[in-house]
Amino acid sequence: MRSSSPRQKTWLRLFALGLGVLVLAALVAACGGGSSSSSGGSSAPAEESSAEGAEGGTEETAADEGGEEEGASNGGEEGESVEGKTVSLVTCEPNVYCHAYNENLKKLLGERGVKVTQLSDNFEPELQNQHMDQAIAAKPDLIAVFASNADAIVPALVRAKAAGIATANLDARLGEEGEEYVDFEIVADNHALGKFAAENVIEGMEKAGYHKGKVIVITGTMGTLIVEDRMEAFEEVMAEHPEFEVETPQDGNWDPVESSKLALQLFTKYRSQGGVQGAYGMADYMAGGIIQAANQLGIKTGDKPGDTVVTASNCTPTGIPLMEKGELWGNATQSPIVESEQAAEKILEFLEGKEVPHNTTVEEERFTMENYKKFIPQCAEWPS
Repeated sequence: MRSSSPRQKTWLRLFALGLGVLVLAALVAACGGGSSSSSGGSSAPAEESSAEGAEGGTEETAADEGGEEEGASNGGEEGESVEGKTVSLVTCEPNVYCHAYNENLKKLLGERGVKVTQLSDNFEPELQNQHMDQAIAAKPDLIAVFASNADAIVPALVRAKAAGIATANLDARLGEEGEEYVDFEIVADNHALGKFAAENVIEGMEKAGYHKGKVIVITGTMGTLIVEDRMEAFEEVMAEHPEFEVETPQDGNWDPVESSKLALQLFTKYRSQGGVQGAYGMADYMAGGIIQAANQLGIKTGDKPGDTVVTASNCTPTGIPLMEKGELWGNATQSPIVESEQAAEKILEFLEGKEVPHNTTVEEERFTMENYKKFIPQCAEWPS
């Protein structure tokens, strides 16, 4: 093979040098293509890069949107955050007060998307215990319990706590042992209600002109702290007026028919001993039973001389018509509408993850025939 001339060698060296420069330029361009939109190269890799960028942007936007939703949920804890939460309502029925309380509470929670399952008993601790087990097995976000008996409910509260299920106590306080196992409670001021009942009956008897007399009492279910608290306060006030003698309280079990039967017996018993000047029915439908018994015996009730002065200590639709007719002298609020509204407020706050005080005591008011009209909305306009 013939050897190359000096000129040919020179051209070969220049060609190799130029080829090396081109290769180096291509390598530099390739390295810079990932970061510069003006870099050279074929259109296919550029489209692929754009597609990857678009997909990555979608994921980031979704994450941002998710973050915004989460922020709305947290910031809007007054809004959608309770949607789909579950509450087991272990409560009393068919008592008129309990029914109105339950219906209003379920309505208020349902308006916010909370799912409520109701399990009811008629102040039967054994049945309520079974319902508590049923509620625990359902694993709701909260068990709200209207205890039939403050002592009997404690073992079930212990089981709920052991299962990691939050509980709220409604309407009446629990004993110290029970308080230990509930997360929070919304209760009536039963001491105030008992105090108001005593003030009502004393004021009414004095208005009727009595300087002494007998007072009969028909209570709700004895052995419950509702009755214990009301009677303790009632007797404290009455003790300051020894001229009015309080006879042994009778258990009417929150039943108007039973209350009427007991009142009939008591009116008959004391008729030959100067009669009955004052009467306390723990709920106004129980006071209505007392008034019915008095009417059967021809005894007038009201605030006039010779009348038996009757008071209640929590209002229902039964009481307002009796006050309009002048037959029921005194009453107090403890409206299931007001009570359940405050219960719903605290339950929703708890479900939203907010801090809720352990105890919320509803403020109560007393009233008489002289100012009852302002209390009609909360005492007479109830859900059926």
